[in-house]
Amino acid sequence: MKNLKKVLIVSSGLNLLLALTCWLRFTHHAEAVPSAPQDTSSRPVAARLSGRTTTNIIVGTGPPRLLPWRTIESEDYKRYIANLRAIGCPEKTIRDIIVADVNELYQHRFLQDFPPTNRIEYWKPGDALANVIDETQVARLQEFAREKRELISTLLGADYSSEVELTSIQTKVFMERLLDFLTPEKRNALEELERKFTAKSLNTFKDSVRGNNLSAKTVLAEKDEELLKLLSPEEKFEYDLRRSDAAMFLRVGLGDFEVMEQEFRDIFPVVKRFITDAGTPSFFAMVRGDGDPREQTLAARRELLQSLNAALGEKRFGELMDGTGWTLNSE
Repeated sequence: MKNLKKVLIVSSGLNLLLALTCWLRFTHHAEAVPSAPQDTSSRPVAARLSGRTTTNIIVGTGPPRLLPWRTIESEDYKRYIANLRAIGCPEKTIRDIIVADVNELYQHRFLQDFPPTNRIEYWKPGDALANVIDETQVARLQEFAREKRELISTLLGADYSSEVELTSIQTKVFMERLLDFLTPEKRNALEELERKFTAKSLNTFKDSVRGNNLSAKTVLAEKDEELLKLLSPEEKFEYDLRRSDAAMFLRVGLGDFEVMEQEFRDIFPVVKRFITDAGTPSFFAMVRGDGDPREQTLAARRELLQSLNAALGEKRFGELMDGTGWTLNSE
């Protein structure tokens, strides 16, 4: 019995000693690890216009001990790169982060110099970019491109300077003005969708030339369905007026013949339906003045003739046909 009491006393003492040791280790670790700084919202890229280089790109890391991103990013690009390397971020990922951040910085600088105040006249034939980018803007873009190459070369080495694209700013500015009725999130989603369907549409062109328009109609229907998942019917119509292949074909087909905005909006659905039913080759045969004698497109050509006449009125329809040289060969 006495031996049992001794064992219990020794066991209790060891447990107490172990608990005390663990507590001391915990308190020592808590004192050694500094408390995280107060959370602050990320500074916008535009803040860098005064010479500061705040970054706002977030990347996932894999170390067991996760660090708050605010302890990694820096207002100094060189320090930011050093911090990314310190946590084991791959060089390719560092390059992608820095190049994307610099591109965003210069996009903001361009928009500050040339705010999007003019509306693109999407209904006018010719090069729509003529309404957006002028010689002054092109010169400024070239200056930005030189600065960007020098900055990337300084930060990452000369091998990476060629990866900075000038066209990214032009494209971004153009699309923001062209689709100013949509949110940035919707514009980004639509860019992804357009890339997805570009290859599909090109693959159907050979079939259309051979007189088989079924594959093209299938792809167009699939694309319209995807668009309506992102846009309301009203937004989709506005988007189609500006961005669809049918709208581009119509602007090309009009040539030098000028139409009013409302006229373009009235005849666009008619032309789009014709292209869907008869095929793109049939539309361009009409535009060239060659006509399309195929029996399978006769119904579509008759409908186009009647619908254009109804949309524009007889007098204006006659001016359209005379001014463009279109021929429908409806019989």
